[in-house]
Amino acid sequence: MTEINLPPVTDRGFTTVKASSIHGKGVFAVKLIPKGFRLYAYEGLRVKRSQLPENYVKGLTSMVYVMNLDDELVIDGELEGNDSRYINHSCSPNCEVYFLNNTPFIYSTREIKEGEELSYDYRLGMLGEEELTLEQKKAWFPCHCGSSDCRGTIMGDKKFY
Repeated sequence: MTEINLPPVTDRGFTTVKASSIHGKGVFAVKLIPKGFRLYAYEGLRVKRSQLPENYVKGLTSMVYVMNLDDELVIDGELEGNDSRYINHSCSPNCEVYFLNNTPFIYSTREIKEGEELSYDYRLGMLGEEELTLEQKKAWFPCHCGSSDCRGTIMGDKKFY
């Protein structure tokens, strides 16, 4: 496979981080963002998935800002990450994550107005073989997006993403 070198996605003044009504901090548009706009590369320390529990026990990560790359590798946005780690989940998102050369990029899926919070669907999944019921997903991994289409959980239908 041919490796493609992409220019870094730098802060171009389209977003800011501030308190969110969805959860903790969020990323908000400070000016109109057009549909199809590449906002961020999800950055952070790339670690083996098997290292996460040990890193958590050692206090090196809270495992809140982890994005799966494949069965063995994750990006921990808490370590060496950028503002993209603060983009919250929504069941009716305005952004989507696309992977190119094992790098996740966040794009707007529609026009995003000034002051609007950016979001994408996390579609979290379990690492083990055990499948949770919808009631368990809602209880253990609740969603607070407030969307009229809210499914009540930040988990998806698959084993993991």
